Amino acid sequence: MFKTLRTALFGMGAFLLAGGLLAVPAQASDYPNKPIQLVSPYGAGGDSDLTARVWAEFAKKKLGQPVVVVNKTGGGGLTGSLFAAKAKPDGYTLFLAQAGPNIIIPLTAKGANYSFDSFDYIARIMVANCAVVVNKDAPWNNLKEFEAAAKKEPGKLVFASPAATSWLTFAMRNWFTGTGVQVKQVEYKSGGEAATAVLGGHADMTFLFPQNYAPMASADKLKILAIGTKSDVYPNAPTFAEQGYEGNYYGWAGIAAPKGTPKEILDRLAAISEEIVKDPEYIKAIKNMNATPDYSTGEAWMKQLKEQYAEMNKVLTDLGLTGNK
Repeated sequence: MFKTLRTALFGMGAFLLAGGLLAVPAQASDYPNKPIQLVSPYGAGGDSDLTARVWAEFAKKKLGQPVVVVNKTGGGGLTGSLFAAKAKPDGYTLFLAQAGPNIIIPLTAKGANYSFDSFDYIARIMVANCAVVVNKDAPWNNLKEFEAAAKKEPGKLVFASPAATSWLTFAMRNWFTGTGVQVKQVEYKSGGEAATAVLGGHADMTFLFPQNYAPMASADKLKILAIGTKSDVYPNAPTFAEQGYEGNYYGWAGIAAPKGTPKEILDRLAAISEEIVKDPEYIKAIKNMNATPDYSTGEAWMKQLKEQYAEMNKVLTDLGLTGNK
């Protein structure tokens, strides 16, 4: 009897297992068959929202279904990030991943019951070429010269922080720690305010996303001492790496999904993302945002993300800011 029961249970388990394995490809094969929501954890009109809407418009044409951008705001990005991380992993909830929601918030925010690896990373779709900028009349022409000057007079030069909890601020703190540079840090509410402080002589340097420095750099009001990656717009601007500095000093955005999304769906979304990033109209739209279209596979992107996470974890731990430990 026991043998018969065990055999029956084994047979039922094998049937259920086979059914489960067969179900995923069957579901994935007709994906998508209804609208998809792309969650942006920040408000409408910001860089996160605009990037999401550009990708969604092109993805809709590729997938044959609406891709609706949903702005789930609150908690400095926590609300939308947590919603996306906990969503059903069926490919119908996607997330616009960025350094803030996927690295800073999981490390610092109490109540962030998710981590950077709560997502499957599909494709990076753009990079924001962040830059260290100073007033055009400043005596330094690269970051090495600034470093030397700062070390001659520790604590004298002023760093305008774009925001107390901004990834930009923590990235620069990482650079300060690594080089042994000591500066006076003054907090501002935004990158725009930080740029204005440097322009007005109230601060010596700041570190900004392109939407805040590009207009003034192009007008020769700000000078770039170091930039995240080589730029076609500013070909003479030296990168961090060219000056011997290690680390990831550029922002990025990409498409992610809740962990456990079927591979067939992830592969489909990765394939269309690669096509989208190569589309001349997409390239134009992203460049109009002073950003750079950039495709990276989920695997390569995850490697970069892990490096950035480790960097930020160390910086934030040293500062006593890892509230979500």
